[in-house]
Order: sequence, then C-alpha cells, then structure tokens
Amino acid sequence: MLLDNMKMPIAVGPINDEDYVILTSGFAQLEWDHGFSRYGNRDDKFEFCLKLLSGPLRHIPSGAALCTFDEDTGVIEIHFVESFVKDGDVGHPLYGNMFMITLWGVYLFGAAVGCTEIRIPEALNHRVAAHYKKFGFEGDINLLSAPFATISDVVRRYITSNKQ
Repeated sequence: MLLDNMKMPIAVGPINDEDYVILTSGFAQLEWDHGFSRYGNRDDKFEFCLKLLSGPLRHIPSGAALCTFDEDTGVIEIHFVESFVKDGDVGHPLYGNMFMITLWGVYLFGAAVGCTEIRIPEALNHRVAAHYKKFGFEGDINLLSAPFATISDVVRRYITSNKQ
C-alpha cells in the first residue's frame, strides 16, 4: 500500500524458490548463498523481494533484503540488502530507493514487534557505510546502528516529503 501511495509500480513479497535460484546463481553482487545458509532457516528472519508489477522483467528480482529480529534484545539486524537495478537505469522505480524501502519494511516490522534498535553488521565497504550514515546510522564498516526512533523519524520524513 505504501508503494502504491508513493506511485512506485513495485510488488513486495517473500523470496520464493525461483528468486532463491536467481539470487544464488551469480546474478547478485552479494553472497546470497552464504546469507541463506546462515540466516535463511532461522525462525527470527524476515526477508522480502521487490519486483516490477509489469513488463518482461516482472518475474526477476529488482531488489531483496534479508534481516533478523532478536526478541530478547529488540534488535533488528539488516544482513543483506541489494538492488539489482543497473547504475544507469534512472527510470526504474527502484533506482536509488532500495535502502529506503528496506527501512520502510524494517520500520513496519519493528513497530509491530517492539524493536528498539536497528543494526547493520559488516557493511559492504566504506562508501556503503557512509551512505547508511545519511539515514541516521552511526558506527563503522564493522557495525552500524541506530535507535528505532531515529529510523522511524527518517521514514516518516521521507514519506511526508514525497507525498504527491
């Protein structure tokens, strides 16, 4: 519904078997096979895949995220987040929006379960870590974190400023 309100023709759903095959076959830059083997069967994981609503690429992931939630500590960890939109494809609705949409998902899930903090262990590189800091995360490439309230504010401001 939020993507509809933002006029983004993107479908959100779980990572299915076909997506799994694509993500682990060299399509992605990140090592999704490692992520699935480490987090994929855990009871505390949540994941999602983003796809175009129409067109010839509607069955191919445009982006995906894999997270876990620790009930005891109230911490959500974002382990994998990746956009598969090519750098020059500025017309794609997901272009430049993958991390923000991941934060929307984390925000919605976190609000429902009483999240207190969001962590990103092991950012891909320093450039990516610097990008995450623009959203209120603090720390370094090994561990970035933000209070849930900070991310809630970031998401609300983004939605309010982009309503059309």
